[in-house]
Amino acid sequence: MLARQIVVGLGIAAIFPWLIYYGLSTFYPPPRTQDYYGIGAASAPPPTATAEERRTYAEEQQKKRKSFETAAREFARVLFTVSTVLGVAAILIGAYLTSHAVGAGLVLGGIFSLALGYSGYAHHLDDWIRFTSLLAGFVALLFVGYRHISRP
Repeated sequence: MLARQIVVGLGIAAIFPWLIYYGLSTFYPPPRTQDYYGIGAASAPPPTATAEERRTYAEEQQKKRKSFETAAREFARVLFTVSTVLGVAAILIGAYLTSHAVGAGLVLGGIFSLALGYSGYAHHLDDWIRFTSLLAGFVALLFVGYRHISRP
């Protein structure tokens, strides 16, 4: 019985962040490099290219990189916001559930969801956004720990 509860809790914790990511990606797709750079590797100008051709190529690559980074940054903000809100909500909801397996799974899944907001996209975010979301998660965990774990 205890083993089943552990497995259910870990399963919820593992699936919840991916549910958030793919749910968001369904309605707000992340940028794909091939949409900005084309399919396959970009061919560099041949060694015999003139200085003007090389400069034009470098400018085109810089524009593509800038537009991709702008789209990635926007997706990061949305993913970060959604995963933070749902992660904190999962932590708080999990603390109040009477089912220990589901409650623990939601708390751990909420923590993983907060981590999902950072993975791969944290470098696009401003420090104040990272700080605010971490503070919200930390306060939620303190609340859960103080109100529910410390009580006899």
